[in-house]
Amino acid sequence: MSREIVTSEDYATQLRRLARSLAAARNDEVLDLLAPGYHPWQVEMFTDGNVDKRFEKLQVQLEFVQPAFDEFESLLETYIHEQPLAAYDTGTSDGDRFLAWLESHRELTPAQCDFVVCQRSRHAVEDTGRRNRLGHIRFQELTSLTSELAGELDSNPNLQIHLNPIHVWGCFETRVFLDDDAEPPADVLFYASSNEVRTAVLEPDGHQLVHELASLSPCTIDDWANQCNSFAGRGPRVRIKLMEFCRELAELGLVAFA
Repeated sequence: MSREIVTSEDYATQLRRLARSLAAARNDEVLDLLAPGYHPWQVEMFTDGNVDKRFEKLQVQLEFVQPAFDEFESLLETYIHEQPLAAYDTGTSDGDRFLAWLESHRELTPAQCDFVVCQRSRHAVEDTGRRNRLGHIRFQELTSLTSELAGELDSNPNLQIHLNPIHVWGCFETRVFLDDDAEPPADVLFYASSNEVRTAVLEPDGHQLVHELASLSPCTIDDWANQCNSFAGRGPRVRIKLMEFCRELAELGLVAFA
Protein backbone atom coordinates (compact mmCIF):
# COMPACT_ATOMS: atom_id res chain seq x y z
CA MET A 1 0.00 0.00 0.00
CA SER A 2 1.09 3.57 -0.54
CA ARG A 3 3.43 5.09 2.05
CA GLU A 4 2.38 8.61 1.26
CA ILE A 5 0.54 9.86 4.35
CA VAL A 6 -0.46 13.50 4.77
CA THR A 7 -2.01 13.58 8.25
CA SER A 8 -2.96 11.08 10.95
CA GLU A 9 -6.61 11.77 10.14
CA ASP A 10 -6.06 10.88 6.49
CA TYR A 11 -4.25 7.73 7.55
CA ALA A 12 -7.12 6.71 9.84
CA THR A 13 -9.58 7.32 7.01
CA GLN A 14 -7.49 5.18 4.67
CA LEU A 15 -7.36 2.36 7.21
CA ARG A 16 -11.13 2.40 7.68
CA ARG A 17 -11.66 2.35 3.91
CA LEU A 18 -9.18 -0.49 3.52
CA ALA A 19 -10.79 -2.54 6.30
CA ARG A 20 -14.33 -2.13 4.96
CA SER A 21 -13.39 -2.77 1.34
CA LEU A 22 -11.11 -5.73 1.90
CA ALA A 23 -13.56 -7.37 4.33
CA ALA A 24 -16.23 -7.27 1.62
CA ALA A 25 -13.82 -8.16 -1.22
CA ARG A 26 -14.51 -4.85 -2.98
CA ASN A 27 -11.03 -4.82 -4.46
CA ASP A 28 -11.57 -1.97 -6.92
CA GLU A 29 -12.12 0.44 -4.02
CA VAL A 30 -8.53 0.10 -2.77
CA LEU A 31 -6.53 -0.12 -5.99
CA ASP A 32 -5.59 3.57 -5.72
CA LEU A 33 -3.75 2.74 -2.48
CA LEU A 34 -1.48 0.10 -3.98
CA ALA A 35 2.21 0.79 -3.59
CA PRO A 36 4.52 0.58 -6.63
CA GLY A 37 5.33 -3.01 -7.55
CA TYR A 38 2.06 -4.48 -6.30
CA HIS A 39 -0.73 -5.68 -8.60
CA PRO A 40 -4.54 -5.99 -8.39
CA TRP A 41 -4.36 -9.77 -8.64
CA GLN A 42 -2.42 -9.86 -5.36
CA VAL A 43 -5.23 -7.99 -3.63
CA GLU A 44 -7.73 -10.39 -5.14
CA MET A 45 -5.80 -13.41 -3.84
CA PHE A 46 -5.82 -11.92 -0.34
CA THR A 47 -9.52 -11.07 -0.26
CA ASP A 48 -10.60 -14.31 -1.92
CA GLY A 49 -8.80 -16.27 0.78
CA ASN A 50 -10.39 -14.27 3.57
CA VAL A 51 -13.88 -14.51 2.07
CA ASP A 52 -13.51 -18.28 1.61
CA LYS A 53 -12.45 -18.71 5.25
CA ARG A 54 -15.36 -16.61 6.46
CA PHE A 55 -17.80 -18.56 4.29
CA GLU A 56 -16.51 -21.88 5.64
CA LYS A 57 -16.71 -20.71 9.25
CA LEU A 58 -20.29 -19.54 8.77
CA GLN A 59 -21.24 -22.84 7.16
CA VAL A 60 -19.92 -24.74 10.18
CA GLN A 61 -21.42 -22.31 12.68
CA LEU A 62 -24.86 -22.35 11.01
CA GLU A 63 -25.00 -26.00 10.01
CA PHE A 64 -28.07 -26.62 12.16
CA VAL A 65 -30.21 -23.91 10.53
CA GLN A 66 -29.13 -24.63 6.94
CA PRO A 67 -31.78 -27.30 6.12
CA ALA A 68 -34.58 -24.80 6.77
CA PHE A 69 -33.57 -22.55 3.83
CA ASP A 70 -33.38 -23.15 0.11
CA GLU A 71 -30.23 -21.79 -1.56
CA PHE A 72 -28.60 -21.29 1.82
CA GLU A 73 -25.13 -20.91 0.34
CA SER A 74 -26.40 -18.13 -1.93
CA LEU A 75 -27.78 -16.32 1.12
CA LEU A 76 -24.39 -16.59 2.83
CA GLU A 77 -22.62 -15.18 -0.21
CA THR A 78 -25.01 -12.22 -0.39
CA TYR A 79 -24.60 -11.54 3.33
CA ILE A 80 -20.79 -11.64 3.15
CA HIS A 81 -20.81 -9.23 0.22
CA GLU A 82 -23.23 -6.81 1.90
CA GLN A 83 -21.97 -7.04 5.49
CA PRO A 84 -18.19 -6.72 6.00
CA LEU A 85 -16.75 -8.62 8.92
CA ALA A 86 -16.81 -6.28 11.92
CA ALA A 87 -13.78 -5.71 14.12
CA TYR A 88 -13.34 -8.42 16.76
CA ASP A 89 -16.12 -10.54 15.25
CA THR A 90 -15.96 -14.19 16.23
CA GLY A 91 -17.55 -17.05 14.36
CA THR A 92 -20.50 -16.95 16.75
CA SER A 93 -21.05 -13.19 16.55
CA ASP A 94 -20.80 -13.26 12.75
CA GLY A 95 -23.33 -16.10 12.73
CA ASP A 96 -25.70 -14.08 14.92
CA ARG A 97 -25.30 -11.08 12.62
CA PHE A 98 -26.21 -13.31 9.68
CA LEU A 99 -29.37 -14.49 11.47
CA ALA A 100 -30.37 -10.87 12.18
CA TRP A 101 -29.65 -9.97 8.54
CA LEU A 102 -31.71 -12.94 7.39
CA GLU A 103 -34.71 -11.87 9.49
CA SER A 104 -34.54 -8.34 8.10
CA HIS A 105 -34.14 -9.41 4.46
CA ARG A 106 -36.58 -12.29 4.20
CA GLU A 107 -40.08 -13.02 5.44
CA LEU A 108 -39.48 -16.21 7.39
CA THR A 109 -42.03 -18.95 7.84
CA PRO A 110 -42.95 -19.89 11.44
CA ALA A 111 -40.88 -23.07 11.10
CA GLN A 112 -37.87 -21.12 9.85
CA CYS A 113 -38.28 -18.75 12.81
CA ASP A 114 -38.05 -21.74 15.16
CA PHE A 115 -34.82 -22.83 13.46
CA VAL A 116 -33.42 -19.31 13.97
CA VAL A 117 -34.54 -19.24 17.62
CA CYS A 118 -32.85 -22.59 18.20
CA GLN A 119 -29.61 -21.58 16.50
CA ARG A 120 -29.45 -18.20 18.25
CA SER A 121 -30.21 -19.74 21.66
CA ARG A 122 -27.43 -22.27 21.20
CA HIS A 123 -25.05 -19.42 20.43
CA ALA A 124 -26.24 -17.62 23.56
CA VAL A 125 -25.61 -20.67 25.74
CA GLU A 126 -22.11 -21.05 24.31
CA ASP A 127 -21.39 -17.36 24.88
CA THR A 128 -22.72 -17.49 28.45
CA GLY A 129 -20.57 -20.54 29.12
CA ARG A 130 -17.45 -18.75 27.88
CA ARG A 131 -18.17 -15.70 30.04
CA ASN A 132 -18.97 -17.79 33.12
CA ARG A 133 -16.51 -20.61 32.67
CA LEU A 134 -15.92 -21.09 36.40
CA GLY A 135 -19.66 -21.26 37.10
CA HIS A 136 -20.09 -23.86 34.39
CA ILE A 137 -17.23 -26.02 35.68
CA ARG A 138 -18.44 -25.77 39.28
CA PHE A 139 -21.98 -26.83 38.36
CA GLN A 140 -20.75 -29.78 36.29
CA GLU A 141 -18.71 -30.91 39.28
CA LEU A 142 -21.81 -30.79 41.48
CA THR A 143 -23.81 -32.91 39.04
CA SER A 144 -21.57 -35.89 39.82
CA LEU A 145 -23.28 -36.07 43.24
CA THR A 146 -26.82 -35.44 42.03
CA SER A 147 -28.09 -39.03 42.22
CA GLU A 148 -26.71 -39.50 45.72
CA LEU A 149 -27.88 -36.18 47.18
CA ALA A 150 -31.32 -36.09 45.54
CA GLY A 151 -32.42 -38.70 48.07
CA GLU A 152 -31.66 -36.25 50.90
CA LEU A 153 -34.09 -33.57 49.72
CA ASP A 154 -36.76 -34.55 52.25
CA SER A 155 -34.41 -35.31 55.15
CA ASN A 156 -31.49 -32.82 54.98
CA PRO A 157 -32.70 -29.27 55.73
CA ASN A 158 -29.27 -27.84 54.86
CA LEU A 159 -29.08 -29.31 51.36
CA GLN A 160 -28.50 -26.51 48.84
CA ILE A 161 -30.26 -26.48 45.46
CA HIS A 162 -28.17 -25.06 42.60
CA LEU A 163 -29.73 -24.09 39.27
CA ASN A 164 -27.58 -24.60 36.19
CA PRO A 165 -26.19 -21.07 35.59
CA ILE A 166 -25.62 -21.62 31.86
CA HIS A 167 -29.11 -21.37 30.40
CA VAL A 168 -31.25 -19.13 28.18
CA TRP A 169 -34.96 -19.08 27.34
CA GLY A 170 -36.57 -19.40 23.95
CA CYS A 171 -40.02 -20.05 22.54
CA PHE A 172 -41.08 -22.41 19.73
CA GLU A 173 -44.10 -21.34 17.69
CA THR A 174 -44.49 -24.57 15.70
CA ARG A 175 -44.28 -28.32 16.28
CA VAL A 176 -41.10 -28.76 14.22
CA PHE A 177 -38.99 -29.36 17.37
CA LEU A 178 -41.74 -30.45 19.75
CA ASP A 179 -42.91 -33.94 20.64
CA ASP A 180 -46.53 -35.05 20.79
CA ASP A 181 -46.91 -34.04 24.44
CA ALA A 182 -46.14 -30.35 23.89
CA GLU A 183 -48.35 -27.73 22.27
CA PRO A 184 -47.01 -24.58 20.61
CA PRO A 185 -46.23 -21.93 21.53
CA ALA A 186 -43.94 -23.62 24.04
CA ASP A 187 -41.34 -22.19 26.41
CA VAL A 188 -37.97 -23.85 25.89
CA LEU A 189 -34.95 -23.79 28.15
CA PHE A 190 -31.57 -24.15 26.41
CA TYR A 191 -28.77 -25.14 28.77
CA ALA A 192 -25.24 -26.49 28.95
CA SER A 193 -24.69 -30.11 29.87
CA SER A 194 -21.01 -31.00 29.90
CA ASN A 195 -19.88 -29.86 26.43
CA GLU A 196 -23.33 -30.03 24.83
CA VAL A 197 -26.33 -27.73 24.53
CA ARG A 198 -29.58 -29.41 25.52
CA THR A 199 -33.20 -28.29 25.55
CA ALA A 200 -36.10 -28.77 27.94
CA VAL A 201 -39.70 -27.87 27.09
CA LEU A 202 -41.51 -26.59 30.17
CA GLU A 203 -45.15 -25.90 30.88
CA PRO A 204 -46.08 -22.39 32.13
CA ASP A 205 -45.93 -23.36 35.81
CA GLY A 206 -42.51 -24.95 35.25
CA HIS A 207 -41.35 -21.77 33.55
CA GLN A 208 -42.38 -19.73 36.58
CA LEU A 209 -40.77 -22.17 39.02
CA VAL A 210 -37.43 -22.03 37.21
CA HIS A 211 -37.53 -18.23 37.28
CA GLU A 212 -38.20 -18.38 41.02
CA LEU A 213 -35.32 -20.75 41.56
CA ALA A 214 -33.02 -18.56 39.46
CA SER A 215 -33.65 -15.66 41.85
CA LEU A 216 -33.00 -17.81 44.94
CA SER A 217 -30.28 -20.29 43.89
CA PRO A 218 -28.49 -21.62 45.82
CA CYS A 219 -31.18 -22.20 48.41
CA THR A 220 -32.69 -24.94 50.56
CA ILE A 221 -36.04 -26.54 49.79
CA ASP A 222 -37.52 -24.77 52.84
CA ASP A 223 -36.24 -21.37 51.67
CA TRP A 224 -37.85 -21.93 48.30
CA ALA A 225 -41.13 -23.22 49.79
CA ASN A 226 -41.40 -20.17 52.05
CA GLN A 227 -41.04 -17.80 49.10
CA CYS A 228 -42.79 -19.79 46.40
CA ASN A 229 -45.63 -17.99 44.63
CA SER A 230 -46.32 -20.66 42.02
CA PHE A 231 -48.62 -22.73 44.25
CA ALA A 232 -51.46 -21.60 46.44
CA GLY A 233 -50.84 -21.79 50.17
CA ARG A 234 -47.82 -22.89 52.14
CA GLY A 235 -46.72 -25.91 54.13
CA PRO A 236 -45.91 -29.57 53.41
CA ARG A 237 -47.95 -29.75 50.17
CA VAL A 238 -45.92 -27.02 48.49
CA ARG A 239 -42.69 -28.51 49.80
CA ILE A 240 -43.54 -31.93 48.31
CA LYS A 241 -44.35 -30.41 44.92
CA LEU A 242 -41.07 -28.50 44.87
CA MET A 243 -39.11 -31.63 45.75
CA GLU A 244 -40.77 -33.52 42.89
CA PHE A 245 -39.97 -30.69 40.50
CA CYS A 246 -36.35 -30.54 41.73
CA ARG A 247 -35.88 -34.23 41.06
CA GLU A 248 -37.25 -33.81 37.54
CA LEU A 249 -34.85 -30.92 36.87
CA ALA A 250 -31.96 -32.90 38.36
CA GLU A 251 -32.60 -35.75 35.90
CA LEU A 252 -32.41 -33.23 33.06
CA GLY A 253 -29.15 -31.74 34.32
CA LEU A 254 -30.73 -28.42 35.26
CA VAL A 255 -30.35 -28.76 39.03
CA ALA A 256 -27.58 -30.04 41.28
CA PHE A 257 -27.20 -30.31 45.06
CA ALA A 258 -24.50 -29.54 47.60
